[in-house]
Amino acid sequence: MAHTAHQVMAHPILCVDIGGTSTKAAILKPGGQLDFIHSIDTVPGVERYFGAVIDLIRQVRNRAPDVSEMGVSVAGFLDDGRTRLIYNPNIKWLENFPLHERLCQSFPDLRIELEVDSNAAAMAEYRLGSGRGHRRFLCVVCGTGLGVGMSVDGAPLRFAYGCLGDIGHVIVDRNGPPCSCGGRGCAEAMIGAPALVDRFKSLVHLHEAVTLQTIIERANAGDQRAAQVIVHAGEWLGVALASIANILFPDRIAIAGGLSAAGDLLIAPASRVFQELASTAVRQRATITRATLGPLASLSGAAWPFWRHCQ
Repeated sequence: MAHTAHQVMAHPILCVDIGGTSTKAAILKPGGQLDFIHSIDTVPGVERYFGAVIDLIRQVRNRAPDVSEMGVSVAGFLDDGRTRLIYNPNIKWLENFPLHERLCQSFPDLRIELEVDSNAAAMAEYRLGSGRGHRRFLCVVCGTGLGVGMSVDGAPLRFAYGCLGDIGHVIVDRNGPPCSCGGRGCAEAMIGAPALVDRFKSLVHLHEAVTLQTIIERANAGDQRAAQVIVHAGEWLGVALASIANILFPDRIAIAGGLSAAGDLLIAPASRVFQELASTAVRQRATITRATLGPLASLSGAAWPFWRHCQ
């Protein structure tokens, strides 16, 4: 059954999304819109970074001083109590920092909940976006890393460490490059932003800093080498999705995260390869689409623990 934002939110909620590259904060309004979006870089130096996060939250909260709840989505594994990050090789310096405790100390008047970013994205898309009406909904967050969350009958599937585990590290190429996780040929090693940036810089012989957003913008503007990088990523994404879907049998797959801004340039090759490789039963069941909330799915979904739990 589909839900409107008005059915699941009664009041504005402060949202924070801690990603491997940037940290965003905003107010999610009852109508499902994000307002007052601000961001900072996610940079090493845990106390300095945490201080910047506090300033970021205060900056956003000043625009909606009456909020009483704050949801925080975090890239990586959380502990059983969902109080701290315990594993993410992309932001290893933040592991085991008492994030929930320190946030509660800084904002004692707020109810605060932490959630894995892939779960947050999946729940946001299930309630507000492309997953509405789908019982088995898979959401893939493509950004610095590759997170995968799944909603089954309106609840996040928590298989390991509060989420689906490290499913974004499914092996897609046994001869592929080393991954930050310690493995080799993982989907994240082929699709994650650092890999795409390196691939693009190698193609155009650049030495200066480049971001994933820059590559997408250049691809959308007609740069063939940038487009080649995105299409190649889409093909590897299709391989990963075929493997994942053969296990989890979703009826809908949505692509979220920063890479989703590439739109059909990414989705089309991913869908083509998925159709070539997935089992007949999976191909007949699942459709692939861009997440409605795109790069902001995890930010919106940070609020989901405070939504009404309706089926």
